[in-house]
Amino acid sequence: MSELNDLPESAVELSAVEPHDAPWPDDTAPTGDAAVDSTLERLADIPSVPVAEHSGMYAEIHDSLMAALDAEER
Repeated sequence: MSELNDLPESAVELSAVEPHDAPWPDDTAPTGDAAVDSTLERLADIPSVPVAEHSGMYAEIHDSLMAALDAEER
């Protein structure tokens, strides 16, 4: 029985695959909330950071947005 992660001999090696150059938005639309807008501006830094650090950045951005929501007057 073959392993589930065995690749066929004809599979392309990962090192031969070019990275995907997906377009990144230039700007985010302002929301009118200074705390939210300053947090969303941090998204522009994502493409310049190693992929291994993306999850940490997204977590920080998420936490900051949650803090902005919690700060809203009810």
